[in-house]
Amino acid sequence: MNETIDIFAIEKLTAAEITAGMKIGWNLGNTLDCLTNAVSGIETETAWGNPYTTRRLFEIIYATGFRAVRIPVTWAGHFGAAPDYRIDPEWMDRVETIVTDALSCGLYVILNMHHDGADLPELGAWLFPDFKTYERHLDRFIALWTQIARKFEKYGSHLLFEGMNEPHCEDDWLGSPENYIIVNRLNDAFVSTIRQSGGNNAQRCLLVPTYAASAKVEPVQSMVFPRDDRLILSIHAYMPTEFCFPACDVTWTTPRTEWGTEEDRRQLTDCFDRLAVQGLPVIIGEMGCVQKRNNSRNEWASFYIREAKKRGITCFWWDATTYGETMGLLDRNTYLWSDPLLIRRMIAASEVRTEGTPCS
Repeated sequence: MNETIDIFAIEKLTAAEITAGMKIGWNLGNTLDCLTNAVSGIETETAWGNPYTTRRLFEIIYATGFRAVRIPVTWAGHFGAAPDYRIDPEWMDRVETIVTDALSCGLYVILNMHHDGADLPELGAWLFPDFKTYERHLDRFIALWTQIARKFEKYGSHLLFEGMNEPHCEDDWLGSPENYIIVNRLNDAFVSTIRQSGGNNAQRCLLVPTYAASAKVEPVQSMVFPRDDRLILSIHAYMPTEFCFPACDVTWTTPRTEWGTEEDRRQLTDCFDRLAVQGLPVIIGEMGCVQKRNNSRNEWASFYIREAKKRGITCFWWDATTYGETMGLLDRNTYLWSDPLLIRRMIAASEVRTEGTPCS
């Protein structure tokens, strides 16, 4: 661990160089992103079963070989009414403490707006990319990001912001032209807000997603990127979903326990090839696979991360561990990895050299 890192330094690196420097990332899932009415305030950090986050956790992440963490944060339930939408200072300070702990361990950090856009308005979700809600909620979106940006304006290049998590409407994960237009508008508003907020935010790298953070052809091709030279495309890709997801969640086809055919490999490389030519560096902010009673998950993860890295794409494993989410790998009470061999193979795969020059 680098004890002397200056977490406030701005480095003269391009967005592509920063993306490459992340090597491989890990998600602090089911923690600050909890969307719940069961508890309030900072107690929501543990509402979904994970313990309070410690600096020791990030020391383990860094020592294992990860060089970045994504810290999903749900702001719903932690801010007040219009017109100020003032974020609860205790919640904001807790988020800052966790971000600072991760940065001081030498990790890049991605801070986002997460389940505010979930399909659960009864729990407070509000950010939906459609015409009927866009005008009503744009002021809230800008007000929240203005506060977040100002809180973190002094932090350096190792801190990145991600404007939205998986912006989608109800259970529609593909979207329509209307939805794509609104995602583009929200991305524009996000980038403009951060750039106008002062401090190091003028140079901070920012992640912008497609509709639902989807890697599918239509959402990707419909992206109109804001005019800014420090942007990164944010994608989530649990591929193939019938292999990666728990069998109980696979209702549209037969769940799979095996992976590795030529078609399986081509599905991934075709996707990575398509993403790599979009004109921005790419981060797959969520990927992962549930446990298997064979070696298929290890083979899948090695191939996935290696082939993505060859194309300049950095991957982040979704680690949640609670509520039966068997993509989880790190026990946050004991700080032990459930599958050390898988972790070693993931780290090794992330060290492959990029083919050619990544986008900048």
